[in-house]
Amino acid sequence: QRRSAIFAGMTAAVLHGLPVVGVPAEVVLLAPGHSGRRRNGVVELARRGVEEIVREDGRQITSIPETIIEVARTATMLEALVIADAALRRPRFGTREPRCTSSELFEAFHRRLPFPRSLRVAAVLDRATPDADSPLETLSRLRIEELGFPPPVLQLPVHRPGRAAASYLDFAWPEHGVWGEADGATKYRATDDVVRPQQLLEEKRREDELRAVTGWRCARWSWRDAWDRRPLRDILIRAGLPPR
Repeated sequence: QRRSAIFAGMTAAVLHGLPVVGVPAEVVLLAPGHSGRRRNGVVELARRGVEEIVREDGRQITSIPETIIEVARTATMLEALVIADAALRRPRFGTREPRCTSSELFEAFHRRLPFPRSLRVAAVLDRATPDADSPLETLSRLRIEELGFPPPVLQLPVHRPGRAAASYLDFAWPEHGVWGEADGATKYRATDDVVRPQQLLEEKRREDELRAVTGWRCARWSWRDAWDRRPLRDILIRAGLPPR
């Protein structure tokens, strides 16, 4: 019903095609002026005069850096970090560029200063990385920190004999002889009900070869393990990773 609506925050993240944890309950817009309001499921954010606006598919939307800053200001650490990691992600294969860079995020952050909850935003930006391949990896990294385990090396390349391309470990703790794979059963299903045996066999062969090369123990976990925290903690301890 609005001719000049400008979408912002979590709504802009959805329209940019970035992954969102959960289902946003409200539509977020930029207000026409310097005062905001919340009414009938619509949140209008007060304008500060520094917002960067882009146009996609005929819609006006805050830019990706601007969107991440707003989400980090108002959402949970997990919700914001999943979006930030996805925007920064640098694919190892192909030519696709990241949706934004770390420097662009910090430029948007400093352009806004001072503003309420800026420390929350800084905490997200300090943790965001281009090396998370999925929201599960972002969740896992955050849980690993919360549970008090040492910070992992992300996407460590390992060369298996007879293979030209390197294999990348989701998480690695070389000093403890442990690596982690965040995937779960869904990685091996063609549909919700059909398991791909060949994929399981190939993954088992890959794990055996990596274990032979590194001599490290492998820990595997699913979204539910990381979401519930305690299962992930038990899996990492069994693999030999000491909590600090």
